[in-house]
Amino acid sequence: MVFTRKLLPLLAVIQIACAGVAQASSYLSVGYFNGGGDVTAGPGGDINKLDVRQITHLNYSFGLIYNDEKDETNGALKDASKLHQIWLSPKVISDLEKIPALRKQNPQLKVLLSVGGWGARGFSGVAATSENRAVFIRSAQDVIAKYGLDGIDLDWEYPVNGAWGLVASMPEDRANLTSLLNELRTALGKQKLLTIAVAANVKGPTEWVDMKAIAPALDYINLMAYDMAYGTQYFNSNLYDSKAWPTVAKADKYSADYVVSNYIAAGMKPAQLNLGIGFYGRVPKRAVEPGIDWDKPDAAKNPVTQPYFGAPEKTVFTSFGLDLSKDTYLKYNDIVSKMLNDPQKRFTEHWDNDAQVPYLTMKSAEGKDLFAISYENPRSVAAKAEYIKAKGLGGAMFWEYGADDNNQLAKELAKDLGIKTEH
Repeated sequence: MVFTRKLLPLLAVIQIACAGVAQASSYLSVGYFNGGGDVTAGPGGDINKLDVRQITHLNYSFGLIYNDEKDETNGALKDASKLHQIWLSPKVISDLEKIPALRKQNPQLKVLLSVGGWGARGFSGVAATSENRAVFIRSAQDVIAKYGLDGIDLDWEYPVNGAWGLVASMPEDRANLTSLLNELRTALGKQKLLTIAVAANVKGPTEWVDMKAIAPALDYINLMAYDMAYGTQYFNSNLYDSKAWPTVAKADKYSADYVVSNYIAAGMKPAQLNLGIGFYGRVPKRAVEPGIDWDKPDAAKNPVTQPYFGAPEKTVFTSFGLDLSKDTYLKYNDIVSKMLNDPQKRFTEHWDNDAQVPYLTMKSAEGKDLFAISYENPRSVAAKAEYIKAKGLGGAMFWEYGADDNNQLAKELAKDLGIKTEH
């Protein structure tokens, strides 16, 4: 179905009815906030600095799960008497107690606890049996009631796949997730929100999650349409494919539009999907390691691209506190302060008309332009907002609010989606 602007008023009514949103806008802006800390985003941020007038929903991240996985390194999560329940760190508890103060800024704000995140263990065990699911569900109900939350968000990365072996998984995860969500919906009733975050990976809506089966239980689904700068891809969250900086391996050819199309093809209704926007950038992996086309014979022995960063380029990022051998993630506020406002002017800003995102280059010793990092800025956020409207999506989701630069990306998104910012 093709959505035109003439259909948007009708879509607005549908969205408000389905999502229970009292905002003036017909669209959602779901802001994840890394309050409790995350392995990719660093220590938790300051909840007192959030301007929640710019969003409709706040996904506070993260609650974790007591589990018995052998590779769990957080000793607090190994309490066998609380197996399969939700664990909240002291920082998370302190922040959740401040929710009433946040609601004074925005009385219509919906607040959810997000459970999980990259490297979070326990989901496969929780979902495995009806008894385990019941323990988790009671725990979720208790947390919602204790802190006056509007619902719960599950960020399981990832069913069946297990984050490429990082966390426990099994083939039955797909069906077990469906059971968990259906049972959660029954327990929470229609008055509380139940949402999930799902992978950009092409296997997400086909092999890892049964999208048609879980859709009726969910208020909306957050598409993590970012973290694409891996393999032979340059861009982190491009809206469309780039012609100037093309991807070599077909399997790496990702874009936000491609992700959305995959989920719609899997049977999802556009109005139930929120497009993920990353308030950060990534140095492309191909800058520091060989690009592999796994569809080719002897792929590992025959890289299709070679890394192009040398010691000087790596040293620049080391000065920013980034170890490119471990992570390539840089928050938007750091990109602004350290790269766009670099006193040494080592970076040049560009706009890719096809990808609809900005990127920075830096000069090699030979004077060649090297692709340094791609990210989001107000212009690209506005482009994604227009895409959301054109596709009839439910709205936007972003990771994460603490990475914004003086709230400018959140404000741009609120403006473009027509979200009321004064109360």
